Amino acid sequence: MCPDTKISSDELEKMYAEAGKAKITELAKKVTQLKDHLKISNEVANGIIAQFNQSYEEAKNNISLVGGSDDDLAKLWGYNFGALLYHYLEKRDTIEGRQALSFIKMQLGHELNTKLGGSEIQYASFVLGLSLRFMRGFETLKKNFRELEEAIDKFEQHHYMQKNDVEINETDIFGRKRTK
Repeated sequence: MCPDTKISSDELEKMYAEAGKAKITELAKKVTQLKDHLKISNEVANGIIAQFNQSYEEAKNNISLVGGSDDDLAKLWGYNFGALLYHYLEKRDTIEGRQALSFIKMQLGHELNTKLGGSEIQYASFVLGLSLRFMRGFETLKKNFRELEEAIDKFEQHHYMQKNDVEINETDIFGRKRTK
């Protein structure tokens, strides 16, 4: 091109799209090389890619039922993806679990670029959905701790202890002063 030639916005947009596709292709090639280097089996890799696709399709189907924007789709996909991540975090003590988490870490960027198309708002929506899933897990954990503490309190206050133990100890196992 000559310096005097003006580029239309459509041509410029096409050039950016082609450059983006080239970068994605190069990134995919690097991920494949890393996967081979880390000795992640094809079975694990293919299973995780299938789970990525399944969680995305599930979100897409659910959004199509109630209606919503691409941002809503990204948020729901992030929420669904959280369940997949929890599953492999539970297995992180096994070799397969560590391999799976490594592959997820490598593959996630590619999946987000492919399915969300590079929109920053959709990335943020995905992260928001993922955060909501983890927040739900944290709230469940808090609820379980609260129920455990209540059960311990009931255990200490009722007929499970001998009377003289209660009279000797004026604090419960958490160091709080007992009410009489």
